[in-house]
Amino acid sequence: MRRPARARALLVVLTALGLALTACGSGPSQANSAAIVGEESVPLGDVQHEIQWMIDNVPQAKQAKQQRKLDNFARQAVSARVMHELISVAAQREKLRVNDSRVSDLINSSGGVQQASKAVGVAPERLRQVARDQLLIEELGRSYLDRLEVSFSGTVIADERPGSTAKDQAMALGRKIAGDPDRADQLIRQASGQQQQSTNQRMTLAQSLSAGGDGQLASSALFGTPANTVVVFQPSQQQAAWLVALVEERDTRANASASGAGQQASSQVLYQIGVRMLAPLANELGVRINPRYGVWDQVAMTISPNEDQLAGYELPVRDQPTAKP
Repeated sequence: MRRPARARALLVVLTALGLALTACGSGPSQANSAAIVGEESVPLGDVQHEIQWMIDNVPQAKQAKQQRKLDNFARQAVSARVMHELISVAAQREKLRVNDSRVSDLINSSGGVQQASKAVGVAPERLRQVARDQLLIEELGRSYLDRLEVSFSGTVIADERPGSTAKDQAMALGRKIAGDPDRADQLIRQASGQQQQSTNQRMTLAQSLSAGGDGQLASSALFGTPANTVVVFQPSQQQAAWLVALVEERDTRANASASGAGQQASSQVLYQIGVRMLAPLANELGVRINPRYGVWDQVAMTISPNEDQLAGYELPVRDQPTAKP
């Protein structure tokens, strides 16, 4: 029997969350919460129930428990709940809507409720919420393609030196720039060896998508970092290189032409961009994770096992002195 073309599968969520064995105060109470986003709590009991459902229904989760590697699944469950809280706020602010028929179509194209639930790792009763979140995040990504532009100065550090990894060098440069942003261009040129070439660039989100068809640059931390912040991150886990950039301006009202980028981008790429567009909101509201699950990784927009495994770092520049009259 010939299967129909997959218009889109709910596996975008699966891919984004990495559901596989390959990776290992005031307000709401942290003790009773798996996570707190702003003033909204993700109940610890709800997450524990979902993890147990995965153990009972998802073979990979059952195997992970037997191998004592269930932590990754737990972090994925909490990350998905954090995404739900963030996109709920963003959708209200941006006036994003997704009708019920699109949610149903997405679930049906993924094999129906039972199959999709097991593939994504959520109980059937929460599947429609997850599917709606995915579609809303895609729409959020699409909505920024023709109106986001960033101005930044940056360089890539890939050389490993004895006693100094590329990450070490990138962090050292990032701290220097954050401490003396007026000399950012000079510091970057010195580090990169480009003595005569300006390191400042302006790039729209649509341009970045055209530059890299896989959406890796468009969905990177470069487009989610606040202005007047140095971001240090590893663009690809498959490469040792680290990018250091001072984001000087982040304009969400730019009149950039998307040049059909939204129509050409896959659903998965739009989802990844949408997640990145939630980064400023995560910064604004604040995301706290119950220590049993790890720590919030603002650059990766997910949960990291610990501080040592963060995908990158945001370093606000030092306060500029007020000009004297």
